[in-house]
Amino acid sequence: MLPMPYRLDITQGDWPAEELGKGVEGLLAEAMVLTLATAGHDHGPHANLAFFAYDDDLVLYFVSERATRHSHHLAEQARAAATVFLPPPVFGEQLRGLQLTGRAGEAWGRQAEAALAAYQGRYPDFARDDEVRRQFLTGGGAAALYRFQVEELTAVDEPKFGRRHYLRAAVRR
Repeated sequence: MLPMPYRLDITQGDWPAEELGKGVEGLLAEAMVLTLATAGHDHGPHANLAFFAYDDDLVLYFVSERATRHSHHLAEQARAAATVFLPPPVFGEQLRGLQLTGRAGEAWGRQAEAALAAYQGRYPDFARDDEVRRQFLTGGGAAALYRFQVEELTAVDEPKFGRRHYLRAAVRR
């Protein structure tokens, strides 16, 4: 495994940062959908679901229509929160998930290329059509590639870290 280009500074909990990083990446690899929370001046808070991909710098990518409420919110303010979790096998036991905060917005230029590469790495059939690919890379379609750069996270992985052992960390790049 290559070293992570980011560093996790533990702010709550007692766990080696490198082990937490491996746990975070494992949860991201197992989950396919995130819940994104945004807020705007006119419409208040909003949450949506999106399939996501991620890269080795702890940036998450998703696709959304520009006309959605969360896309309008992100155009107003780039702050967002997200959760990624795996369904527990039974009620109240073996919780596994991440609570994430950071900056999010439409990906342009090299960011759009990185988003498309990550998304196609996870979902190989995505945007294989040359015209669809061009629209995503140039911003010419109704849908766009978005990036969510994680700045802080809270991780719970009861099978790995222990019951009700929440680990909080800041992400440093």
